[in-house]
Amino acid sequence: MLATVCEKSYAAEARYSNFYAGGDITWSADGQYFYCLNGASVHQVAVQTSLIQKSFGVNSNSSTSAADTKKPVELDNIDVEEDTITCFAVSHEHLVTAHRSGLLRLWELASGKLVKLWKAQHKGPVIRIEFSPCGSIICTSGGADATLRLWDFSNNSCVGALKDFPGPAWLLVFHPNVLRREIYAVCADNTIYVWNYQTKKLLHKMRGHISMVTGISFKNTEADCNELVTVSRDKVVIVWELEDQKLESKQLKVLPLFEELEGVIFADEGRKIIAASGSGKLLEVDGKTWRIRELLSQTDFQISRLLNCRELKQLALVTSEQNILIYDAENLSPIKQLVGNNDEILDMCFMGDNDRYLAVATNSKHFKLYDTERDMNCQLIVGHTDTVMSLAASQNLLISVGKDCSVRLWRLRHDQECSLEPLLQQDNCHTSTIGCVAMTHNGATGFASVSQDGSMKVWQLARDKQDRNAYSFNLRYAALSHDKEVNCVAYAPNNKLIATASQDKTAKIWLSDSNSLQGILRGHTRGVWSVRFSPVDQIVLTSSSDCTLRLWSLSNFACLKRFDQECTVLRAEFLDHGKFILSAASDGLLKLWNIKTNTCLQSLDEHNDRIWALAVSGRSNRFFYTGGADSKLIRFGDVTQATRNEALDQRQATLEQEQTLHSLLHAQKQLHKAFVLALNLDKPKASYDIINHFVRERDDDGLRQLVDQLNVDQRVALLQHVKAWTTNSRHSQVGNLILRHLIGDALHDPKARFYNNGNMVEVLTPYVQRHFKRVTELNKELAFLEFIVKCM
Repeated sequence: MLATVCEKSYAAEARYSNFYAGGDITWSADGQYFYCLNGASVHQVAVQTSLIQKSFGVNSNSSTSAADTKKPVELDNIDVEEDTITCFAVSHEHLVTAHRSGLLRLWELASGKLVKLWKAQHKGPVIRIEFSPCGSIICTSGGADATLRLWDFSNNSCVGALKDFPGPAWLLVFHPNVLRREIYAVCADNTIYVWNYQTKKLLHKMRGHISMVTGISFKNTEADCNELVTVSRDKVVIVWELEDQKLESKQLKVLPLFEELEGVIFADEGRKIIAASGSGKLLEVDGKTWRIRELLSQTDFQISRLLNCRELKQLALVTSEQNILIYDAENLSPIKQLVGNNDEILDMCFMGDNDRYLAVATNSKHFKLYDTERDMNCQLIVGHTDTVMSLAASQNLLISVGKDCSVRLWRLRHDQECSLEPLLQQDNCHTSTIGCVAMTHNGATGFASVSQDGSMKVWQLARDKQDRNAYSFNLRYAALSHDKEVNCVAYAPNNKLIATASQDKTAKIWLSDSNSLQGILRGHTRGVWSVRFSPVDQIVLTSSSDCTLRLWSLSNFACLKRFDQECTVLRAEFLDHGKFILSAASDGLLKLWNIKTNTCLQSLDEHNDRIWALAVSGRSNRFFYTGGADSKLIRFGDVTQATRNEALDQRQATLEQEQTLHSLLHAQKQLHKAFVLALNLDKPKASYDIINHFVRERDDDGLRQLVDQLNVDQRVALLQHVKAWTTNSRHSQVGNLILRHLIGDALHDPKARFYNNGNMVEVLTPYVQRHFKRVTELNKELAFLEFIVKCM
């Protein structure tokens, strides 16, 4: 009986999507969240889990997680124009966003609700916005006018405008102490202007940089703090001392660092200065001796921002590829990495003990290694010089290939979590882009690679007997496997056969030990995207652009079964020891198939674009990950047992309600309760008997009270029952009586359209007209009969 309830079911457990597309990014004071700009929304991202907690924007439903956000039903067919956010700022309680339309929106952080909305009064969109330390004043800078405007949002007023500077202000910073009512603005002439925003008086002009100033940091948060540091893309760090009653500020030290600088902070209670360069370096300057020391050299990343969390004593580097790298501020040990923008996910595979780690190749030369047991902590793996196209793993070893035509061998580090060490690399392995790679099962003894030039190469992987940490791989044989681009390659479970799939509409079976073609699988009418061996049977699974999945016999290479979908099937995998098939299509739809019955058990609609990657846990078969062109990385878990239990509980509750209904009808008691139960259980016969009882008793008031107690959903159900009654002339009287009550209420109810679901009234109209015509004819015959009787 359980099999009939739910044979197999999966559900999305976690969704990791893009949350940062460049631009403004802020770290909360407690270090628990990042606030990231992503087009028309600002996402609140939990540092621990990398998941979006809230979204703030015109089209965002901020009260729930962005992963669970859905449009209201009535807005499904309405196109809402996005109002792009140009910049934002965060205080302890509020978030303010500046939009391209010139509007400012104030949001409450706790509830995610929009609190206020007003016009910025600038020429052009606002390019910079900032909260005062107390959180009550907002300063905005327009992109086309040389004006700073100060807003007191609690009193709904603009308290001032500052105009004594050239061009727009590209950087705004308030003094960190509440008592110092000062605002610092970096303007178009690379000069830093300082005002007292309460008196509107210009206090200081800080001239010294000859290029755009990218960072300002204060030594401490005390009221008497007059020392600050600035960095610029002119490769210079300047330490300033503010002097009272002097317009020009004093330069304590000017240090050339010979790197374009993107951010600066004071560390170690003001004793050290840390600056971040665009080339990926972190430089430390001693506050007393002014000695410069290189702390971190990331030559493969370009840093765009440097963030600091004083409470946790941590640093965050934001790269140009929208990745966030978090380090300990004291020893610069890496703590966590967050991926703000995955771009297209091309391939993924599991590795490590119990499939703990997930390697993901995106549209980048760096691929990512996720720790699935530590809140998806991510490590960027650097090595390739062009886009990584495919990954394959066996236990602790991983092979990566890509557009640079090289093959690289990696191994998990045992002394460091979520990290790979490079073991071996070989360049120019193919003459064109290597599109796919596969490793042997039950131990890494070899691998096969295929290329866009139609070639396949089989490699032997060996471990040095003397040095167990050394590996080598040699070419066993090469073959021109297909006439067109080869999309996929796979090993059989016993490693004796290799299958390849190509755009030439065929899949081929090869011996892994020798260059011997065993058979050709012909039947697809378009290119074949993937091929897989069954883990238990002598069959092969292929998916194609002809919108079909096919199962082939390895004994005679004939097609055994065919499964049809609506669009191109890009990936397919066996599930649950070969009992089921999971397919991923170009429309973003996942389908679960039962091989035995040829039926689709479930469709999962979580992606909105092509699904390129599909990784099934071979250890447990209890979960799998998907990724595609929409940049979403989604984890699905097996919820079969939970779904069965829920269905059985629901069935048991329904049986109990049916038993209660029968008891009430038999005793002719509590008919109001019985009527509601009949509607909830969708029992038109029972609801008809109850209403007919009131009609026979001529209890119009009771019947009216029976209908009035119903809510909108119950009225919709009653309208469905009326439809079932009016199809039969025997029950038409009761149906028309209830219809009169419902239509009468609908004429006075502005929400009538909600329970006229599916144009039910229009559907019932022909039946009512037919019954009216029949009753009219009966009245005529009765009148004629009465006339005859009176004439006798």
